[in-house]
Amino acid sequence: MKNDKLRVRLLRGAAVIHDLAASLVAFVAANVIVFGPSRIAAVPGFEEKAAAFVGISAVCLFLARINRGSWRYASIPDLTAIVKAATLAVVIFTIGNFMLSRAENVSRLGMAVTWIFMIFGLGWTRLVFRFVRDNTHYLNFSQADTRKLVLLYPYSDTTDAYIRAVRRLKTPEILVVGIIDPRENYKGREVQGRRVLGSLAELEEIVEYHRRKGREIDELVVTDPNIAGARMTAILEACSSAEIDISKLPNPLGLPNERDADILLPKPVKLEDLLGRSEIQIDTARIAALINDRSVLISGAGGSIGSELCRQIASFGPRRLILAELSEFNLYRIEGELTEKYPGLEIQAHVVDVRDQNRVSSLFKTCKPDVVFHAAALKHVPIVEANPVEAVKTNLLGTVNMAENSLASGAAIFIQISTDKAVNPTNIMGATKRAAEAYCQALDLAGAKTRFGTVRFGNVLGSSGSVVPRFREQIARGGPVTVTHPDITRYFMTIPEAVRLVLQASSLGLRQNADRGKILVLDMGEPVKIIDLARRMIQLAGYKPDIDIPIEITGLRPGEKLHEELVADVEQTDVRTEKGFIHASARVSDKLLLSRSVAEIAKACAAEDRDQVIQLLKHMVPTYKPAAGRPHDADLPGEFDAGEKAGQEG
Repeated sequence: MKNDKLRVRLLRGAAVIHDLAASLVAFVAANVIVFGPSRIAAVPGFEEKAAAFVGISAVCLFLARINRGSWRYASIPDLTAIVKAATLAVVIFTIGNFMLSRAENVSRLGMAVTWIFMIFGLGWTRLVFRFVRDNTHYLNFSQADTRKLVLLYPYSDTTDAYIRAVRRLKTPEILVVGIIDPRENYKGREVQGRRVLGSLAELEEIVEYHRRKGREIDELVVTDPNIAGARMTAILEACSSAEIDISKLPNPLGLPNERDADILLPKPVKLEDLLGRSEIQIDTARIAALINDRSVLISGAGGSIGSELCRQIASFGPRRLILAELSEFNLYRIEGELTEKYPGLEIQAHVVDVRDQNRVSSLFKTCKPDVVFHAAALKHVPIVEANPVEAVKTNLLGTVNMAENSLASGAAIFIQISTDKAVNPTNIMGATKRAAEAYCQALDLAGAKTRFGTVRFGNVLGSSGSVVPRFREQIARGGPVTVTHPDITRYFMTIPEAVRLVLQASSLGLRQNADRGKILVLDMGEPVKIIDLARRMIQLAGYKPDIDIPIEITGLRPGEKLHEELVADVEQTDVRTEKGFIHASARVSDKLLLSRSVAEIAKACAAEDRDQVIQLLKHMVPTYKPAAGRPHDADLPGEFDAGEKAGQEG
């Protein structure tokens, strides 16, 4: 540390000596030019005048803060400061001489030339230093060059900032070869000496040209953080054809700090970057008002959605966080993570089966939560299809247990997580979720003090048991990647986005009498073809679909839809969009009738009467139309609900 301070002081001292010497040389040279070499020695008091000018210059340079910055980052503001200092020094010297001696033996032309020489002398050394410093390791290619050769996309301010930063820093060893931009009229333009080589359509040809020259392009770096969705997909396709990698800058600004050189390293493009929709943001003030200093209970707390709910809710400062989970390992893992990150937060971990009425009742009597997030569910479509009784016990009766106990204990908000598969369901999982939706809607419409909200969304990227991890496993094994149908589509969202939706739904539930009985649905844009998702994942892994990694079509599984829906036709009569959400109003039976149906289906479940359970479920959910399918094949990957696993699956 002491050595660093000494080094800085020495460098600043050297810079001050240089500036004073440049001022002296400028004054002497200008007067030699004006008076001539033979007459300059005869000018009375010339030495005193030169010393006075240097002294005045020292004060002006100090006032202009010339040496507070680093020569390494010399730029237009530094040149402006130099002009101000030189102007001030010349003006003060000239006025002073006029007042003392009527400017005798002081040439006005000489002072004008002094001003020019001083600006040049102070400025050119700084600019030359920066040029040499920036370009000593960056000027030329060589076949023996071990640096990573990259192309940048697109031609923009962020690309300019990135090239500047890479030039300043010796690590990481990255060499920018050129720029790719979709605009035809930008071809040939330059940024920091790097030319726009062409468009994405020409990428393969550009890469091949450099390959013939002995320069192997490693990857294309997307410098614009706003590029996503269809644009990112097009870039990925072009990079795959050109057989180069693709990456993205997480933060292309604020790059000049040497100690932060690692942020220059491009990060891999994530699958969510290819979604054609911006992620939804939440009203943090309203969420904080809901969570802060309240007791919050989360069922299915150890699953993908449940654990992310725990993380985000913990950041809003609840009085107590109650974790309910049947899987002992999942409960242990999330409790340990939260305890370490939030040591001052009271965390209660409970092993709970939401189907166990006595256990759930005891939990609510003991904890008395203010807000309840119900994320526990069975969600694997083929397994649920083969085990309908268990699905009804967890997804319907478990929800009824949680909802009724929330009402009895005086909770303010109850939010259950549902799925797009509940819309015109063709499988048991979707039907049980729709039945649970209807029950919570009926409770909310009954006007109870507790508000009951339902959140409906599509598939979650990367959640446990979902198609994305399965595709990754298949790609890692070298394929094949299996897709059930070439035209099958699904809506997708990220786990953090799904949790933001749940939290936003909770905040909307604070409205006392607004939107009762409504289902909150995320406006998820356009659905994604699963076969396209498979191709993109193969390309992101650096392979070519159907060449390096084959894709096989296996056929639809039992209960599987070709296309999912977010809102049913019968719900379209009361649908409105607000802040990225759709408020859907579905027809709901009277709570008394629903309660009778739940009691009957509970008896059928207790008797393990599978056929009766399915018949009663059809009665509760008239839109349930079982799809024809072949026998369950547990090895096939498929699409899964965004609703969360409880320990029943573990």
